[in-house]
Amino acid sequence: MKNIFLTETDVLNYIEKAKPLILKDYQISRETEDYFISILEFYLKSIGKEKIFDHLSYCLRELINNGKKANTKRVFFNEEKLEISEPEQYEKGMKLFKTKTISNIEYYLDLQEKKGLFVQVYYHIKDPYLNIIISNNSTLQPQERERILSKITHAKTFNSIEDAFNTVLDDTEGAGLGIVIMILMLRKIGIFDKNFAIVQENNMTHVRIAVPLSLVTEEDVESLSEVLVKEINTIPQFPENIRILGKMIESHDVDFKQVSELIRKDPGLTIDILKMSNSAHYRRLNKIEKIELAVNIIGAKGLKYMLQSYGIKKAMEEKYDAHILEQIWKHSYEVAKISSILCDKYNLTNFGEQSYIGGLLHDIGMIVLKSLHEKTLDKIAKFCMNKNISMNIIDNLLEGANHFQIGAKMTEKWGVPQHIIDIIKAQSNPFGAEEDVRKIAKIVYLANIIANKIDDNNFEYLSYESMIVNDFKIPNESDFKKLVEEIRVKIKDK
Repeated sequence: MKNIFLTETDVLNYIEKAKPLILKDYQISRETEDYFISILEFYLKSIGKEKIFDHLSYCLRELINNGKKANTKRVFFNEEKLEISEPEQYEKGMKLFKTKTISNIEYYLDLQEKKGLFVQVYYHIKDPYLNIIISNNSTLQPQERERILSKITHAKTFNSIEDAFNTVLDDTEGAGLGIVIMILMLRKIGIFDKNFAIVQENNMTHVRIAVPLSLVTEEDVESLSEVLVKEINTIPQFPENIRILGKMIESHDVDFKQVSELIRKDPGLTIDILKMSNSAHYRRLNKIEKIELAVNIIGAKGLKYMLQSYGIKKAMEEKYDAHILEQIWKHSYEVAKISSILCDKYNLTNFGEQSYIGGLLHDIGMIVLKSLHEKTLDKIAKFCMNKNISMNIIDNLLEGANHFQIGAKMTEKWGVPQHIIDIIKAQSNPFGAEEDVRKIAKIVYLANIIANKIDDNNFEYLSYESMIVNDFKIPNESDFKKLVEEIRVKIKDK
């Protein structure tokens, strides 16, 4: 088979000349799937719609995999000597399909190629739309079409993703919950019925998504639900001792001895400041154990950041359950430490303080989401793990914003510096961050990935994580594993 991978120059040439770009493959490896989806980013950037890449890439991935499964289904039924067009035999085959094919998928993919069954992705900008068409050369059977249309119709009745996760439990078809989430995703970015169609012609099945070039999405206006706005408005202010300390370090002639004495009265704050002073950014030969030394090393600027993050922590403790807070703070401290180590490793020491605080606060919005939707978030996490996609893509369907946008709104309420707010917000897409925070946002994003790998004891990075890994010039999975292991040892020693 000929090489389907085009150069960036080739892709941009197709876009500039408004020529249709057609990509086709028979087996659709993970690498090929990622490549097909990477082309989407070039097209969205060309029309100024890169903000919807995460949403649209989920939809594209879902449709590519559905086309691939449809082809696998044909060769499987043929091998089992079942007639796919007969309803009874179809039901019998579908009960066996998932179990039998998953354990021997390479065999069935080879059969697909021998039978000439392929999946094709078509991109074309033709005013007023960016047209994306995913096709496969297997004709939908009536029962397949009926199931798909039923899921689409069902999806339109859901008011929220919570309804979807609590209602859709069909495991016989791979397209059950995935299609419902896709429809909710398209609705979220302003793509409705007239811009989405399933068409059959000449033994081909085509699914078309037409993205209006004039599209204005909820992502652009950053819509929060009323429930969420109310929840954020009821979060308490900082404790009094934090407000007093904040005023003291704002003074031009700040007395660090007096500041240290007041800090010592709060054991939790003392521990947090000692942790920060022992991070890679402030590293010393010996472990820092005295609060006076820690305060002098961190300085007024670092103390200001730490007081704000600690104030947020205490305010949240007044309102939210300990089991939610404990889980998120444990992870956040790890991300903060790893962010500091990465700044040191990549000679970005000027960003040490900001990346540490960004790491501490990056998941603050998840506390609110978990308190409102804990059971649903657990289901979303499982769904995303099975689909090999980022949870960030889906969690903004819950309350009109993802948990990083929620965290940004919360930190605005407490008067946290804008660049820290921007670091939090940028965690959904660090590559799209403003230039002045992009490097720090990438550091925190990579630190979050590494922290998750250490917690899960799993060194394999997922497709959606590969872009940031490549950005840090980590050439392959073996080198990534070495980096994770190196950091695991360092944070253990802290």
